Amino acid sequence: CGVCGATTRVGKGGHVRICTNENCKSEHFPRTDPAVIMLVHHGDKCLLGRGKHFPRGMHSTLAGFVEPGESFEDAVAREVLEETAVVVRESRYHSSQPWPFPSSLMLGFEATAVPGSIARAGSELEDARWFTRDELLAGTAVLPPSTSISRRLIERWLHARDRAPR
Repeated sequence: CGVCGATTRVGKGGHVRICTNENCKSEHFPRTDPAVIMLVHHGDKCLLGRGKHFPRGMHSTLAGFVEPGESFEDAVAREVLEETAVVVRESRYHSSQPWPFPSSLMLGFEATAVPGSIARAGSELEDARWFTRDELLAGTAVLPPSTSISRRLIERWLHARDRAPR
């Protein structure tokens, strides 16, 4: 226990640790680290990356942890720049998904790249490149599982009817 030093026990299915000291009984909640995951697009192209550990042919949205004192939007722009050298001009929150390892919460964003941005894979990626809707719909890349927030971001962008090239 961080209050009295006694041992704690797991409670509420692992969502809390409870002090065993009868005089304390403090509840301690596990830390959750925010991470951003983003679909970057410009016009009819979206930016996907390929991690070195991904199954063959799979590309996904970019992601990374939020640094202490950093806004989510700043984290989106920093991670995209670090991983691909692409500059983001704006981002908008989309949705979130619990990410159990390592105790994270994935915050999904859609981001718009500066026109003419050329993608280059940084040290964390094996590949980073722009895909058109037609390429993705034709199966040019293996996409992440349908249960992932990454796939939801890609699917939303793929099937958006009201988009016009910017």
